[in-house]
Amino acid sequence: MPSDKVCPIPMDKILSFRRNPAPEQQLNQQTDQMEAIPNFLPAQLTSNDLQGAPGRAKDGSKEVIPTRGRRLTAGESLQSDMDGLPPPRRSPVSRRNVDDEPSTTSQYMNVIKAALAVVTVCVMLTTIPLYRRQQAKKDANQKRILLWNDDSLVRGAATHMECGCIVTNRREPSDKQIDAVVFNADYPYSMEGFPQLNHTSDYLVVFSALKPLNKVENPLRNGLNPPFNLTMTYRRDSHLVWSDYYFSHSHMAKRLRGFRPRKNFSVDDFSLETARRLEAVLNAKKELAVYLMYEVNDDSLPESLYLEQMRKYAELEAQSICVGSNDCSGYFFWLVFETSACPDYVPTQMYMAMEKLIVPVVIGSGNLTNLVPEGSYIRGSDFDSPKELVDYLKDLSTKPHEYIAYFWWHSLYKVRAIAQPYCALCHFLQTPPKERQLKKEGTDLGFIHWWTEYQCPVKYTTFL
Repeated sequence: MPSDKVCPIPMDKILSFRRNPAPEQQLNQQTDQMEAIPNFLPAQLTSNDLQGAPGRAKDGSKEVIPTRGRRLTAGESLQSDMDGLPPPRRSPVSRRNVDDEPSTTSQYMNVIKAALAVVTVCVMLTTIPLYRRQQAKKDANQKRILLWNDDSLVRGAATHMECGCIVTNRREPSDKQIDAVVFNADYPYSMEGFPQLNHTSDYLVVFSALKPLNKVENPLRNGLNPPFNLTMTYRRDSHLVWSDYYFSHSHMAKRLRGFRPRKNFSVDDFSLETARRLEAVLNAKKELAVYLMYEVNDDSLPESLYLEQMRKYAELEAQSICVGSNDCSGYFFWLVFETSACPDYVPTQMYMAMEKLIVPVVIGSGNLTNLVPEGSYIRGSDFDSPKELVDYLKDLSTKPHEYIAYFWWHSLYKVRAIAQPYCALCHFLQTPPKERQLKKEGTDLGFIHWWTEYQCPVKYTTFL
């Protein structure tokens, strides 16, 4: 055809044809040498059901299969369906993009979850600094107790006690002032570095001891006036009475300072829970007596000699510890040797035996009147010889009714272990300063006077 006969086509029509070709035109332009679908289309549009290719219906008429496999109803066409979309979204590619937009419930849920995750992170970033500021403010208001020479409770770090104080063993200079310094006389100590301590104006210097006072560090050894202004020991005239265990009423945690005299005993006095526990423990007892292992030296010689005599008449067992599954509750009696005979002192092993429902046999102890319930233990000093004591123990173990009478006090009282040993001191520090001073003046005769008022016997009991 001559070039002068070619009718020029406007450029806008060419572009419109390329953008939105009619399905019939597109199909007519295909030849065997051409690809079925232009190679510029995405791979997901290369299937026949996305081409809008004509098919045959059951009645023989042409049928157009639109994008995503939806079959058009009678009177519809792919072009009319495309015309319903605003330009420039009329091509099959644009229609595919429209169908791919979020429209399902799961997609909306994913968006909501992402939004919640962002909100959660923002809340955490906001609240963590606020929590730290509140914790720092709380720590600043808490009383601080420094353990000068005792690492049994804390090791290298501060401990927040449930009663509201901070206990530490760090002596390094700090901007946080100390409210109380505890010197535990059960362990060696010195005053080196004490004057440089950063403390409050009304701080307490505490002398504490769990062991008998004739076995602890002598606070007057240097001949100087000691700095202690508060005592915390087992002695009943201490500002704070301190021990690993204590007696209380069954339903009250307050420490008792006296007990009701023993009256006629009946099993019916026990609560149902206590009666069942006693029955279970008593049925499991098979062995006669136990004692804890000890270091053999000159100080423990009286104990060794007494045990040697007892072994002639009965088999005795030694245990290194009585906790957990091996709590020693299978023994009828617990032999407790105490050579100090200090006033107000109750051996820790005696508390342990009574808590585990074992009758303690105290050999060599001092006067325990008003320190433990009457008729709750056996005194070795009531027998003329180890043989008489062994005979009595053997006989008592075969008489359940007489044996259980030693536990009469369980109907009224209870032995409690102290989990937080410095909580009493913490409560004292939290007392208003005026009330705290009144409590101190009630028994404070000066530390030197308190220390020398009465002493434990120096000589050791021979037991035999």
